[in-house]
Amino acid sequence: MIDALIHHIEHFIEVSEALEERLTKISKIYTIEKGKFLHKPHKICDTTYFIESGLLRVFYKTQEKEITDSFSAEGEWITSVYSFLKNIPDNFYIQSLEPSKLIGIKIKDLEQCFSDFAEMERFGRQLMSVYYLQLSEEIVSLKFHSAKEKYEFFLKKSKNKAFRIPLGMLASYIGISQETLSRIRAEKTPF
Repeated sequence: MIDALIHHIEHFIEVSEALEERLTKISKIYTIEKGKFLHKPHKICDTTYFIESGLLRVFYKTQEKEITDSFSAEGEWITSVYSFLKNIPDNFYIQSLEPSKLIGIKIKDLEQCFSDFAEMERFGRQLMSVYYLQLSEEIVSLKFHSAKEKYEFFLKKSKNKAFRIPLGMLASYIGISQETLSRIRAEKTPF
């Protein structure tokens, strides 16, 4: 399973034998059932996870409802970012929406790997740039687009996730009502 992680990293940098050995040493395999939690509020999330297969979401709860922050699927990373980077408890949940296989790396091990392998630090910077650009595009879509445009943007950027996510969770994520999302999905595009 570590091969999926190595292959992913090789999209950004060349992975030496020594780096591959280190990644194998510091990685832990996780299998999580649908509906189970990887992280819960008031705990420190000290691990980042590469998703080999499956679908997960990050969310928090208000008194009235659950607010979805993000979805991640195979070939992507997931963690409770604030807790992971600040090393403090937060209010987020990470829940598996499908049976999932993950590769986890602890923050202390990742930081040491960055320190010992300049190419790995370069990978981290490049990956953060990719995620930052995606986040910037999402913010623009969520703030300035109509409900239909928000959904179309999500479809465009998340083809492998859109129809795997329960309707209510997707509506929460893009900031529209479930009824509005149902209407948008029901529209037929003329050809």
